[in-house]
Amino acid sequence: MSVSRDRWLRERPVYDSHDGGRCKVLRDDLLEGGSKLRFLPYLVPDDGEIVFGGPCVGGAPLALSVLGREQQRPVTLFYAQRQELHPRQKAAQRNGARIVQVPAGRMSVVQSRAREYAASAGAAFLPLGFDLPAAEEPFEEFLRGVRLKLGSPDQVWCAAGSGMLARCLGRAFPESAVKAVAVGLASRHSAQAFGPNVELLECEYRFEQQARERAPFSACLHYEAKAWERCVQESKGSVLFYNVMGEAA
Repeated sequence: MSVSRDRWLRERPVYDSHDGGRCKVLRDDLLEGGSKLRFLPYLVPDDGEIVFGGPCVGGAPLALSVLGREQQRPVTLFYAQRQELHPRQKAAQRNGARIVQVPAGRMSVVQSRAREYAASAGAAFLPLGFDLPAAEEPFEEFLRGVRLKLGSPDQVWCAAGSGMLARCLGRAFPESAVKAVAVGLASRHSAQAFGPNVELLECEYRFEQQARERAPFSACLHYEAKAWERCVQESKGSVLFYNVMGEAA
């Protein structure tokens, strides 16, 4: 079944207001599959199998499973083996994705197995975070639309996994200070080229730890909830907080 590439890109986001209206929260947790679906169709061929390897708590595999369900195409997801599937893995299965568990699989091993399988099957392989140049142009178009609606807040806060969201926010909101809490691969010591208005903040949690506090909206405890804690403690002036995905059901 054909699905327009800009279907999710054109879906209007929902916003919450907090702290007397000082902070706006972009609620992409209300978009099934989260923010990555906004640009994911631009990264893959129109048909054929899609392969990905990632952490069980990540939103990228779930987004892929939604795309596969909507386009009626096979999606194969590689993970490190665990005794019981994580709720996001179970949700991906319900969407029709095939789960492959890698015994004693460090992320480098999971990625290697996924690449090997994709090459042997002639399938499309996507890297962690979907951090590809083809994702940035459509996503920045969406973010510029957000800026046109809300204006330029003093600060924009987000969680930084691969770092792509922080880079795109930096370019889409050139007059705002972007505060990105590094919960994944990105860090202050990253070799990535972040814009001059982007500051990466180290996270006090290890990646596998959950945030101690839940946000007043559905936020992933491994990602956005950690950034929200810092935002509540340290943000100044008018704020936009970008919530990529919700708490795992």
